[in-house]
Amino acid sequence: MTAKTWLAAPAILLSLTACGSTDVTGSAVPPASTAPKPAGPPSSGAPTYQVAVERWVTQILQKHYAKACLSSAPVLPPGKDAKTLCKSPEALKAAESLHDAWAKPGVPLPPQGKVTVDEVSASGDQVTVPDTAVKLDGRTLRSLELIGSTGKTGSFSLTFKVQKHEAAWYVQGFDLNA
Repeated sequence: MTAKTWLAAPAILLSLTACGSTDVTGSAVPPASTAPKPAGPPSSGAPTYQVAVERWVTQILQKHYAKACLSSAPVLPPGKDAKTLCKSPEALKAAESLHDAWAKPGVPLPPQGKVTVDEVSASGDQVTVPDTAVKLDGRTLRSLELIGSTGKTGSFSLTFKVQKHEAAWYVQGFDLNA
């Protein structure tokens, strides 16, 4: 794995040359098996990985950035304080960049537009959900991310890392490959 990075503005997304894996606060993601329960507020997880991604993406699209960030508290890296991380300028900027990458003119945002997640191959307590499996009002996040893009976009991808913790699912972070 190469440098760790947060998602930047849509125009910058496709100009990135590094691959990245981050948690929802912009921190590098450690191996899940070594992540103890971090300090932070209790969070209500989702019953399925699809619902976890739907909730998280909906929160980003509704500009509930802190709520989305705090919802991942149970699966943050060791030693991370969710309240502190979720208030950081980096976390806010990353969430705003995700919102801008997905919110496009003419595409209804939640609650009018519905976020859905297709079933993907899953086994165990971790699932990777590609941006092609997440839809906003019937359009994949990938298709929205690429609106206005120029150049070679074939290698671009965004995948969500979703983890089960104490019988509930949480968005742990995402991988960006550009």
